[in-house]
Amino acid sequence: MGFLRDIVTAVRGGLSEAGEAVVDSQALRILEQEIRDADAAINTAKISLSQLKAKEIGLAKQIHEIDVDIEDYTAKARAALAADKRDLARTIAEKIAELTGSKTDLKEQHDALEAQVNKIYQVIKVREKQKDKNRIELQKAKTYEDLQKTQVAVAAAMPTNDSSAKRVQRALDRVKQKQADTENQMSADQWLNDLEQGNDLDAQIAAAGLDSSKTSADDILAQLEAK
Repeated sequence: MGFLRDIVTAVRGGLSEAGEAVVDSQALRILEQEIRDADAAINTAKISLSQLKAKEIGLAKQIHEIDVDIEDYTAKARAALAADKRDLARTIAEKIAELTGSKTDLKEQHDALEAQVNKIYQVIKVREKQKDKNRIELQKAKTYEDLQKTQVAVAAAMPTNDSSAKRVQRALDRVKQKQADTENQMSADQWLNDLEQGNDLDAQIAAAGLDSSKTSADDILAQLEAK
């Protein structure tokens, strides 16, 4: 939170106590605006950097083309000397000297532009790192602010004395008891339903003459005769 603290300290310079409270309440907004400004500045700088890089690339291509021309004219100058055409060879040499001078000028422009591009790129990287750091600090500040709000809300909802705490506990106990009573009643209803279905089944078995749980007189006589 170093960056946020610096902003608050700077703005507080000659303010009264009431003014300091305003600054404190607006600190996060100040940091958010700083991040937005940094984003806009970095994007603008990147556009300018891209344009400068395009010029640098263009100069590099011109230098390469001159190198190709110098190499070509050098070969032709050697051929003219080999053919004993010194005047032609001299004219070609003058052309080579002209191209070499142009290459030197372009090389100076290219090197200066390249250095400028690299410098701007480094400045952008440093600014982006600072912006990312500020964004992280802002997120932490917001998280801390949300946590404080939650703590205040929880504290406000909690009882402030023993009497209130006991009333809350008794209310919770009553809720729990009602839940238990409801569950017990549901279990009893299920038991009665199962019992009624079982009695009905026993009646159907007896009506069909399949109730093996009852012993008739005929059954007893049959057992005695068998013995």
